[in-house]
Amino acid sequence: MKGKQYLLDLTAENYPVIPTVDSVCCLDMLPEAKRFVVKPKDGADSIGLEFLTKEELALRDLSGGRFLIQPEIDFYYEVSFYFINDKLEYALYAPDKTKRWALRQYNCSDEDVSFAKKFIDWNTIEKGIQRVDACRTKDGRLLLVELEDLNPYLSLLEVDEKTRDSFMTDFINEIDNA
Repeated sequence: MKGKQYLLDLTAENYPVIPTVDSVCCLDMLPEAKRFVVKPKDGADSIGLEFLTKEELALRDLSGGRFLIQPEIDFYYEVSFYFINDKLEYALYAPDKTKRWALRQYNCSDEDVSFAKKFIDWNTIEKGIQRVDACRTKDGRLLLVELEDLNPYLSLLEVDEKTRDSFMTDFINEIDNA
C-alpha cells in the first residue's frame, strides 16, 4: 500500500472506518467534532499528525489533497488483527489508549474477526502479512484506523509462545510455498 488513499476509498464505500476526507471543503461530510486529526496522505506512523479545531483548519493550507482530515474519535482502546494471507493469526490490544504499544493478547469475538476480515477481503493482496488496526468506540463499534500491508510491525514478543510458534510456522510454510 502506498499512502493512505485507501482511507478515502473505504469512507466512500461506507466501510466501518474513521470517516476521512482530504479537503477542508468536505468537512460537512464528517461528523461534528471538537477537534480533527490531520495527517499527511503519504505519511507513515504519526509523523506530521496534528489535532486542530475547525477554526484552526480554516487557517491552514491543506489544499491539493496532500492531507487527510478525520474527526477525533473518543474510543476505549485500539486493537490490531494480524493476518497471514486471509488467516487471522492473533490479535493484540492496548487497554490503555494513552499507551498505544503496551499491548496484550486480545480474545476476538466472531464479530471482531468478521470486522477485520472485511478489510483483508477488500485489499488486493493475495499473499503476505497484513495488520488491521482499529479502535473500539464508546458505542461499542470497531472502526478501522489503518490497514498495514507494507511493513506491519508484528509485536511478536507480546504474544505467548504457542501463538508465536504457530505464526512462525505458518509464515515459513508460506515462504516455502511461494
